[in-house]
Amino acid sequence: MPLERTRFNQSIPVRKMIELLSGRPGHEAMPLLLAALRRSLSRTAVRHVSHKMNSHIVAAVEPDEMQAHLLLEHLARRPAKLLLFGRLPASLRRHFGLQETSWPDEAERWSRSLPAPPHSEAQSAAVIHYTPQAAAFSAAHWQRPLERFDFANEWNNLGYGAVRADASIWSLAMPVLATAENTLAEIVLNGRVAAAYAALFDHDTAATLWFNRPSGPIDSFEWRLVERFLSSWRHGGLPCQPVLHEIPWGCEAAVTMRLDCDEDIASARALRAAYHEMNIPFSLAVHTANLGDARHRPILEEMAQSAESILSHTATHAPNWGGSYEAALYEAKTSADRLEAVTGQRPRYAVSPFHQTPPCALKALSDTGYKGCIGGIIRNDPEFLLARGGVPAGLPQSFVGHSQQCMMHGDCMRGTDDPIAIFKTAFAQAKETRTLFGYLDHPFSERYQYGWPDETARISTHRNFVAHIRATAPDTLFLSENDALDFLRFKSECEVHESDGSFKLRIPETGSGLLPSVEYAGNISRAAEQKTFS
Repeated sequence: MPLERTRFNQSIPVRKMIELLSGRPGHEAMPLLLAALRRSLSRTAVRHVSHKMNSHIVAAVEPDEMQAHLLLEHLARRPAKLLLFGRLPASLRRHFGLQETSWPDEAERWSRSLPAPPHSEAQSAAVIHYTPQAAAFSAAHWQRPLERFDFANEWNNLGYGAVRADASIWSLAMPVLATAENTLAEIVLNGRVAAAYAALFDHDTAATLWFNRPSGPIDSFEWRLVERFLSSWRHGGLPCQPVLHEIPWGCEAAVTMRLDCDEDIASARALRAAYHEMNIPFSLAVHTANLGDARHRPILEEMAQSAESILSHTATHAPNWGGSYEAALYEAKTSADRLEAVTGQRPRYAVSPFHQTPPCALKALSDTGYKGCIGGIIRNDPEFLLARGGVPAGLPQSFVGHSQQCMMHGDCMRGTDDPIAIFKTAFAQAKETRTLFGYLDHPFSERYQYGWPDETARISTHRNFVAHIRATAPDTLFLSENDALDFLRFKSECEVHESDGSFKLRIPETGSGLLPSVEYAGNISRAAEQKTFS
C-alpha cells in the first residue's frame, strides 16, 4: 500500500513513546537498536520495557513465546504498529504465515566476499533484493550483497555493513519464506530465493514490519525503510512517530569531505586550495606524530586562523587505538595536547585510525573531553557502522558518532569509462535515503600516494565528483566536519514529547543555525521550538 492516508472511524490517541523489548535479558542487539531508534526519533521517544506495553507502536528483538502472546494482543486491541527484529517464536511464525525452509550449505562461501582486486570490487554470492512490494516505501529498486569491498577486504564505499550467516546479532536469523504479497526483501543465491529478509504484514487496524536479522538494518541505508514505516506508513489510520532527519532543513543533500593526514600534512595544500576555489569547506584529521616536523605546522596555523576544521587522528595512529582504554586515553589526550599547542585550539572531534572504533576508544574519547568521533568500516567494529549519526549505544548524550566509509582514493577508481561511478552511486544512495554523506582522501607522502598517479589527476577527480554532486543535487549543503558533527550533536538534543494527544518538539536554545527536518504523516517540515504534530 502506498504512503497515503487511510482513515478509520476510530480515533487514535497518542500513547507516550515507542516501547522496545527483547526476548532475553542482556540481548546484545537491544542497546544498539535502542540507540538507533533514538537517533532517528529523539532520545525521549523510545524506551526499554520488559513485558507491559502501553504504546501504539512497539518494537521487539527476538521475542519469546510469552511476549509473542502479548504482541498479538497488542495488534488485535487497537490501531497499532509492530517492528520485529530477528528470530520469531512459533506462534508469530504461524500468525504471519512464514514457511520454514533450510539454509544453503557452506554459509561461509555464499555469505562472505573475497577481497576486492585493484580498481575493482568484490561481493558475496548471496544478495538481498527488494521486491515490487517495497515500492510502497520507494525501495523496490534496492539491492545489496551480504558483504562487499572496494579496497582489499577493508572498505565498502557504499557505506553499509555485512549481513553475516554466523548466528551473531549481525547474522541472518531464520531460514523462512514469506508470501509474495508480504515479502519486501529476499535473499537470492544463484538466481534462487533462499529466504525472506524483510516482510510487511498489513491488517485492517495494524501493521508489522519484520527484518530477519537481530540488529535489523541499523548499519545500512536500508534503515530509511524503518523511518518511513514509523513516520508515515498508513498515516491517518495507524499511529505514526515524528522522525528527525540528519539532513538539515532546506537542503537536498548534505556532504562533508576531509583528508586524513597519516604521514604528511603539508602536502594537503594543493587539494585544500582546490576546495577553496570550489567554495567548499575543507577539513583535516591530523596524526600528531607528524608535528615533530616543523614543515607541517604552518598549514594548521592558517586553518585555525580561518576557522577550518582540524580533527584529531590520534597521537601514534595505533591500530585499535592501542587495544585498551588506557592506551586510547593516551592517544586521545596526547593528540589533543599537541594540536592545541600548535593551533591554540583544542579539537572537539576525532577520526579513528584505520576507522577502527572499539568501545574502549569511544569511552576514552568521551572521558578526555571530545564531543564525537568519525569512524566506521565494514571490516571491524560493526556496532559503529551507524545508519544515522548521533549518540552511540553506551555513550553520554553529549557525545556523537558518525560513520563515513567512502574512501576516495586512486586505488578505488574503476578501470572503466566512468572511474568515479561507485562514488556517484554512494552519493545518490545517501541523497535518496536522507543520509549525511562523508567521503575522505589522504595527503600524499614520500612513501605512498594512495593509488593516485599525481596531484593533478587527484584534484581533477575531486573536481569532477563535486561537479556531479552539484549537477544532480543543486541544493546540496557542503559542511566542514566540525559543522557536521555540531549539527548532529544539536539534533541529538532535540526532544519529541507527547502532549494532549499530539507530539510536541523541543529544540535546544543554542545551535549552529541549522535545523533538522521533521518527517511525520507523509510530510517533511522544518523543526521549530514547541512545534506540534497531530
